[in-house]
Amino acid sequence: MIAAGLACGAAHGQTKVVVDPGKKYQLFEGWGTSLCWWAELVGAWSETNRDQFLGAVADPDTGLGYNIFRYNIGGGDQPGHNHLTKGDGGGKVPGYKPTEKGNFDWTADPAQRGVALRLNKVVKDPIFEAFSNSPPWWMTKSGCVSGSNDGSDNLKEDYFDDFADYLSEVALHFKTEWGLTFRTVEPFNEPSAGWWKSNGGQEGCGFKNNQSKMIVELGKALKKKGLFPETSVSAADETSIKQAHDQLGNYTSEALSYLGQVNTHSYSDGSYRKQLYNRAFGLNKRLWQSETGPLSKSGDEHIALWMANVIIQDLRDMKAEAWVDWQIADPAENWRSIKADHKKQTFSYMPRYYMHAAFSRYIRPGSRIIDSDNGNTVAALRPDGALVIVVRNSGSSDVKYNFDLTKFDKIGTSAKVVRFELPGSLKPQSDIAVANKSLSMTAKSNTVTTMVIDGAEGGACTPSTIIPYVKVHNGGWNETTEVKVNPGDSLVIGPHPYDGGRWTWKGPNDFYYLGREARFKNLQWQSSGVYTGTYVNPVGCESTVDIKVIVDDPAHPYVEPDTGKTKIISQNAPVAFAKVTVSKRGGDLLVSALLHEPPVKSAPLQLTIHDLNGVLLLRRRIDGSAVVPVAYLANKPYVVQIHSAGKNIYRKTFY
Repeated sequence: MIAAGLACGAAHGQTKVVVDPGKKYQLFEGWGTSLCWWAELVGAWSETNRDQFLGAVADPDTGLGYNIFRYNIGGGDQPGHNHLTKGDGGGKVPGYKPTEKGNFDWTADPAQRGVALRLNKVVKDPIFEAFSNSPPWWMTKSGCVSGSNDGSDNLKEDYFDDFADYLSEVALHFKTEWGLTFRTVEPFNEPSAGWWKSNGGQEGCGFKNNQSKMIVELGKALKKKGLFPETSVSAADETSIKQAHDQLGNYTSEALSYLGQVNTHSYSDGSYRKQLYNRAFGLNKRLWQSETGPLSKSGDEHIALWMANVIIQDLRDMKAEAWVDWQIADPAENWRSIKADHKKQTFSYMPRYYMHAAFSRYIRPGSRIIDSDNGNTVAALRPDGALVIVVRNSGSSDVKYNFDLTKFDKIGTSAKVVRFELPGSLKPQSDIAVANKSLSMTAKSNTVTTMVIDGAEGGACTPSTIIPYVKVHNGGWNETTEVKVNPGDSLVIGPHPYDGGRWTWKGPNDFYYLGREARFKNLQWQSSGVYTGTYVNPVGCESTVDIKVIVDDPAHPYVEPDTGKTKIISQNAPVAFAKVTVSKRGGDLLVSALLHEPPVKSAPLQLTIHDLNGVLLLRRRIDGSAVVPVAYLANKPYVVQIHSAGKNIYRKTFY
């Protein structure tokens, strides 16, 4: 009877939404907020009152469950300047080096730092980023941390390395002295905006030019102090998504080598969300929405529902791997989720708070955003196997939906439901039945509804078809998987698809290239061999192509590589042989290692996974065969090695 009712309802005014687990997008890292202004004030509360406030921010059950926090490394203004009044005075963030010739003052900024250190203790697996609004006043052209006289770039030309040293020294001190490691350090904030001028109400610094130079200097400083790659550079926190897209396209290869994360604010140019995602994805860079709010809001839509739309667009179109609010307790009503009385050290919740909780309590860190073909919805698969669907309705009428879940292999039989509604509440609703992999619900006017369905399994992706194109010199493109060239020739390997995904290449002599078109000049016999291109399409599905390149040099004829068994060098036996295979299936590595000596038996081996900078990500023992979960490494290259008796017998890089 339930199934019949659903089928009938779907035919009478329901909006059908297909949720497809085969179209997997970003691995979501979590929700967060910048600290700075509100933390400068709340950090001065009593410990008891402060911790109650932080529970409202970070508790995953009763609070917002935020796990990402951006700490503002203050520049510190010139003595006598008293114009940093934004945020009820919280915008006056102390710097750690008030004078050029003096020492660092590690007693500075106790309030914001105290909040950060407390969150580092009480939050499970927190992610911290340090960001700068301005260099210290004595590094600036104007002698003022709110900007230059005309909004132009304000860092002195010969102080790029000094600023890099300042930021990296603060990051080092936080790690070694206070036990807090920043995963990224961001040297800019809205650097191309042009509105940072002297005697303003908050710190700011124009950085429209020479962003690559600053990224490289900061990367070198982090590396010199032993922080990189655990702590890398992020950039550029542009106010406009288009500016973030354009600046990313201008970064040098050296800058990109230090850039671990692309940050953007989503205040404006929302039409560039997909373009920024494509560029960041193609460069294999993590993408965060690192600050936003109602800067460009128009119309009379309630702020909570307006911000819910921003969240959905940032997750759906930009595929942000984290979503970070600006000021969770801003003095301005439309900008805050929590209203704080700093004199009484009390707080209360705004409607935005309950709206945010409808997302953040249920789409948890480690969730995978998947496809739902309706712009008012977002769907995610949680690590615990639950499907989460969030539906926004800011209209004046109720909307009926039918969610088609037939693309799942398995799905639970009911959905737990909570609903945000005005004037401000988040309350459980009656469960909704799931019958024949279909769910019907009504999204009430001016609400955000969250549904959680346990037992979601399945969803195979469809690999893209690769067309293998090659071009010798400036000739025409040829569709082939084998090409013969003469010594000294140039070659371009440029297969399709040509946009919307990520290409990586590996080949002879440890050849590695990130990008679609692999170009070669003055080819010699040492470059002969098979080049494997891996294409990851926008839904996370891999396909590969092998293109054999033979440099026709009679003095050095091409020899097919030996594909025999891999030798194991054992301390206890002269030589043993093993067949080792490692393949990727979804978010798992499938490992098989069998000894080839009578009788055939399992090999006790050790598996390690490192990133491309050599940082150990995982170590475990392998006995014969194993399934190794690696979903948390999605969209990031890593090296798998297998060892026997201390010897390396297998190595493969996964992209």
